[in-house]
Amino acid sequence: MKVTILECRRITGRLILFGFLAFVLAVSVYDSHRNLDRYHVYDEQGISVTWKDNLSEAKSASKGLYLDKECMKSLREDADRYGYLNGENITELISGNYEGKTLEELSDDEMDRFFRIRAEIIQENLVSDIQKGYTEEEIEEFMDRAESLSALSMGYAEGWKALEETMGNFIFLLVILISVLILSLFGRDPAVKMEEMVRSSRYGKRKLDRARIWAAYLTAAVLYACSTTVYFLIVMLPFGFEGANQPIQSNVRTFFSLYHITYLQQFLWNLFRGGVVLVFMVSLALLVTILLKNILASASVIAIFMVLLVIFNQIYLYPVNHWFTNFMPVRMTDFRHFYTGNELYRICGSSVSCMSWSMVVSMIISVSFLTAGLAALHIYRKKGLSG
Repeated sequence: MKVTILECRRITGRLILFGFLAFVLAVSVYDSHRNLDRYHVYDEQGISVTWKDNLSEAKSASKGLYLDKECMKSLREDADRYGYLNGENITELISGNYEGKTLEELSDDEMDRFFRIRAEIIQENLVSDIQKGYTEEEIEEFMDRAESLSALSMGYAEGWKALEETMGNFIFLLVILISVLILSLFGRDPAVKMEEMVRSSRYGKRKLDRARIWAAYLTAAVLYACSTTVYFLIVMLPFGFEGANQPIQSNVRTFFSLYHITYLQQFLWNLFRGGVVLVFMVSLALLVTILLKNILASASVIAIFMVLLVIFNQIYLYPVNHWFTNFMPVRMTDFRHFYTGNELYRICGSSVSCMSWSMVVSMIISVSFLTAGLAALHIYRKKGLSG
């Protein structure tokens, strides 16, 4: 354990920690400011309603608010009945459900059938999505979940909505930065060569290698936990923590989701998925640096790999996404498609959601990377090579 702590300190010196903390704070404050800026209401003279007043009004006006026929009729009679922000949220959901129609254009029958129409749109999308090749049983199961939503709570949850929208990009940047820090464990440069020789002589090469592996995952876990906590608090504090128990369907981005979960559950899913991505990137960084034994070369390989993943994520090719990028860091931190894509894998005769299967496969790949790295270290030691 002593060697592991020494290795942790080596990759997280005071200057490095200061720079890392500065990065986390800068991104957190930037995202928080950007989120809040969208809640200003502007007129010709500038800001007419500040984010603080807008959120306060929405919070008080949304208590006990449900989206149903009575709610829509009341909003059509009085546009300010539920406050500016709640009215905008309801209008966006209506527009998304009725293909761009406004509230004023809806008939009483359309208001009555709001959730039926939502289910019909979901069914139409499932049937027309030929690439995914859903079976009748799978469509039937999806429709059972779609039709089970017959009322929608519209309670205040703006902080959770903002968090969901920006969290993916933050976690992606975070795991990249942590991976860069890990490169120095097995990546060699002249400045640390003598220190490595001293530690190898004192503790033994095998013990040192094992300590470095532990140090990589331990350091990554601590930095990830601390950073996501800081980000969560900075982004959420201005909004307040209300709305954790609200359904994610009250967000226009996930209105058609078939996962009947709350914003808190969605956040925990995203947090856990980010942890899986972190394990993947740490395992990859360890393998590459063990093989190449050079920090700069290892960083170049990882950078090229990530650029390719970003390109793949920008170009929608279903086979590539389904069999490759769904298990890779870029697409795994693009959280929204897991809640709305309804993608399935057929495993041993069972239908498994992409939500869970992507994490399983990603962890298997991570273990494979680690196993390959350990095997390479064993070969180096056996042949007396510098590893």
